[in-house]
Amino acid sequence: MRTGTPGFVAARLTEGREARGLTQTSLSEMTGIKSQSISHYEQGRQSPSPEALGMICRALELPERFFLRPAGTYPGHGYFFRAHALHSRVTAKLARTKAERRLGWLREIARYAGRFVDFPEVRLPACPLAPGAPDSDVEAAAEQVRREFGLGNGPLEELIPLLESRGCMVTRWALDADLEGSYSQFEGGVPYIALRSGDARTSWVRYSAAHELGHLTMHRHLPEEWIEESETHRVLEAQADRFARAFLMPSGVFASEVWAPTIDALLTLKKEWRCPVSVMVCRCGEVGLFDADQVRRATVNLVRRGWKATEPREDAMEREQPQLLARSIRLLLDSGLKDRHSLLTELGLNARDVEELAGLQPGSLAAARPEPPAELRLRREGTSEEQLLR
Repeated sequence: MRTGTPGFVAARLTEGREARGLTQTSLSEMTGIKSQSISHYEQGRQSPSPEALGMICRALELPERFFLRPAGTYPGHGYFFRAHALHSRVTAKLARTKAERRLGWLREIARYAGRFVDFPEVRLPACPLAPGAPDSDVEAAAEQVRREFGLGNGPLEELIPLLESRGCMVTRWALDADLEGSYSQFEGGVPYIALRSGDARTSWVRYSAAHELGHLTMHRHLPEEWIEESETHRVLEAQADRFARAFLMPSGVFASEVWAPTIDALLTLKKEWRCPVSVMVCRCGEVGLFDADQVRRATVNLVRRGWKATEPREDAMEREQPQLLARSIRLLLDSGLKDRHSLLTELGLNARDVEELAGLQPGSLAAARPEPPAELRLRREGTSEEQLLR
């Protein structure tokens, strides 16, 4: 008779595997467990033995307690992904599913912390737009959000802290290439934004965050089938891009500071406006500073200079990092309300995942180091035996 693991939750194995971007076959190869057995585990037809569960834990880098907790709820709708048709390739489908699972873990962390910490109230304006809305409506939506945020029309100092102050849960993690830099979801009345952690281009990270803000303010009311439809998706992405440019570079003030129709002139403005030069080129076309030919020539010039993938002066800008969840977890630990062990046990996740998703420094939740052994040394010469024996 086979011995299973009491309390094993089948759905958690599917969740953990997908959060690592693995197929059942890949997990089988990593563990030596037959694919058919893994399929039976995930269907609840069979429970893994303690030995098999141990191999799965090591392969997925998840604690055993993860598989003994009730499965999380992961709504499969309302996600805004940059790339469409992700289901057309196996790797792309895995990347999207992985992203959805990881965002589900972020929601679990946020909800857990929210049981003990008062987060900022969600205050994102709703500016619902149909996919066929004119560009002027997108510009008006960006102006409305600026106005309700009380930002005026000048350059923004920091965007991620601003979003967090408005109730957004922002994370940065190592997104797969198929996701093209960012994605978001408005679920349970809370906006979630995921940005690429390995991107050193601060200006592009800000642009991606503004892009997702556009989705969350303009498109959160749209039905799932609209978001998933190919042509509609293209239009929605174009609207979010237009919103991001209008939000980061309001037409009047920005246009007044562009002193020449060249990329060198725009580069001088990068430090203040903190936007990619390529995005500023596009914005110049939208506000009438560049005609279509000037936009085309400037874009070609960017490629010739090798600025397509990276641009100058990125290192002059301080990288913006999410802080809201990290601060909440540090508050729980510093206050003594939770210790590292109880926090990780109650979340059911491993330390590295919590650190990455919550924006904590690597190693912040590592096990406490034991006290070093007491230092010993010989007594000085001249000490009597009687004194040594005291």
